[in-house]
Amino acid sequence: MNFLEELLDLVFVPRCLECGAKLGEDRRACLCGRCWASIRLIKPPACVSCGKQLMSDLEPLCGDCLEATHIFTDNRSAAVYEGVMRNAIHLFKYKDKRKLGRYFGEMSVQALLSTGGLSGIECVIPVPIYRKKRRDFNQSEVLARLIGEAFGLPVHSNLLVRTRDTRPQHELSRGERRQNVSGAFFLKNGQELDSRSVLLVDDIFTTGATANECAGAILSGSGAKLVRVFTLARGE
Repeated sequence: MNFLEELLDLVFVPRCLECGAKLGEDRRACLCGRCWASIRLIKPPACVSCGKQLMSDLEPLCGDCLEATHIFTDNRSAAVYEGVMRNAIHLFKYKDKRKLGRYFGEMSVQALLSTGGLSGIECVIPVPIYRKKRRDFNQSEVLARLIGEAFGLPVHSNLLVRTRDTRPQHELSRGERRQNVSGAFFLKNGQELDSRSVLLVDDIFTTGATANECAGAILSGSGAKLVRVFTLARGE
């Protein structure tokens, strides 16, 4: 915290945007330490395919993945998309609380390290937003750059393009999600990914429709070896 922030805190007592409590030294940007600690991190056992939290390790796959075919190799997520995590992502994306990005980045790196790191991955690609969106930053690119920096990997933020606007996936049914993102992504300059293993980064994983479309665009538009996925949060 710099001098100006400390001065503002003396004049305007900062409050947690989740619970309203006074923010202390354990704050995470606009959230108090207690609320941040309530975020449910995904830990083993988790589905080896989509990363969904499982109740037991008797089966390696969740019920959805027993019936689904994914184009991407696998997905790993840091936390469950609920409660404080859901609200924090909303603040980050839509309410200009960009300082949360630092803490989301730390959470992402820890989640990746706890699941074996990024051995074999050679570059990182964020899921793009539509270029005509009014927001002037891409939350997935913020995460991708923090991950790339932590693991010493190049980040290609201009190769994958979203060709049209789409509705937020979490607002739609399973069938609507597939239709919503169908054909919505295009890869340019695919030769840059020739024989490379790619990590695709997004903020939220719901049914995997977006990850599948992006992975399909990457693999069909290049000679990439495989696409793994990392998402900050995923639904139950």
